Amino acid sequence: MKHFLLTLLLAISVNATAKTKAPAVKEAPKTESVKAADAIKGETVEFKAADGKTEFLAIGKPAMIKINGEGPGPEGKLTAIKKSLSGLLKVDLTKVTTKIDLRDEHMKNKYMEVGKFPEATLEFTNLELPSEISQLTDKETAVPFKGKFTFHGKTSDVTGTATVSKKASVLSGSAEFIFKITDHLDTLPTWLGVKVAETVTVKTQFKGLVK
Repeated sequence: MKHFLLTLLLAISVNATAKTKAPAVKEAPKTESVKAADAIKGETVEFKAADGKTEFLAIGKPAMIKINGEGPGPEGKLTAIKKSLSGLLKVDLTKVTTKIDLRDEHMKNKYMEVGKFPEATLEFTNLELPSEISQLTDKETAVPFKGKFTFHGKTSDVTGTATVSKKASVLSGSAEFIFKITDHLDTLPTWLGVKVAETVTVKTQFKGLVK
């Protein structure tokens, strides 16, 4: 009889415990400071070299001589906070070619010294988008930018123009700027007796994934 009563009491206790639900824990509402911190984090745009290309154009003296170089697209990450886009992109200079092997070897080894300085970088210090990145459309829009260009171990300030558009989560566009060779090299490159002019035009096309 005692055994029966103990079993009955135990069953009642277990059943009561099963029916008792723990009170739901409500998530605390975000404070204004937390909301502000979330906004500061922004959105990241990741670029891969294979999804773009970079072109260099140098004019010789006389001006009828043109040297075109082509390489992979920019690689890196930019951060979008509201309408501002900032960050650093790099290009692998060891893969740049002018389509003439002997000239490539001459330029890249004697002047660019890609063994010591294998990358060129562009840090965007001021690039204001026409709208927040989430509101961009597939319509290309031109925007000016300022940046710091590092080449051959030296950095100079540059200005240029970028075009941007966005479809789904892909940010596409191009950028163009001009830099002075003498800001980075001690002497102007020469090829077969032709000296390159002081400025070089850089054009790049890119696609980045918005995360």
